[in-house]
Amino acid sequence: MRRFAPLILGTALLSGCATGQPDGGSMEDQLNALRQRPSLEEVTASYDQMQQELRSRLVAELGLPEFADRGNTGQSACPEFADVPEAEQRTLATWLQEGGIPEEKWAQALRIATEVGGSRGFTELHVVTDRPNDHKIELHDSYGARLQLGTKANTTLSVRTGCHLPQAAKG
Repeated sequence: MRRFAPLILGTALLSGCATGQPDGGSMEDQLNALRQRPSLEEVTASYDQMQQELRSRLVAELGLPEFADRGNTGQSACPEFADVPEAEQRTLATWLQEGGIPEEKWAQALRIATEVGGSRGFTELHVVTDRPNDHKIELHDSYGARLQLGTKANTTLSVRTGCHLPQAAKG
């Protein structure tokens, strides 16, 4: 075991485990990285506008019924910035459209979602489910935010921010 100790220690140091920092950086490094990001209030406002635009386009272009706000908002700490207690991520309101997107309109809904999301930096597409009449995608941005659009019996739209500091904590 002793001959593997340097290898294990070296691996721990390279991965950041020995420092106690999830990302290998100091608390000050984590805080500086967060200060470079928009404030939590700024991204929340931007993502709210994005959701409104996406809902409006899906209703207008696909002929869907209006979406209803189902709440489900919340906030939580950020594990990847564990040493910065002010860092938060938020779940914005979940929107529901009863009835789902018809299969023949899913490709158009996906195009609309990627256009609207892409205009706000949500460029990384993840297909979660892709079966007839059962679809779910996530679009991610560079801050770790997730825009989710799914349809089956109903259509849901939700956004969770990445980690950001409230404006008051940006100092």
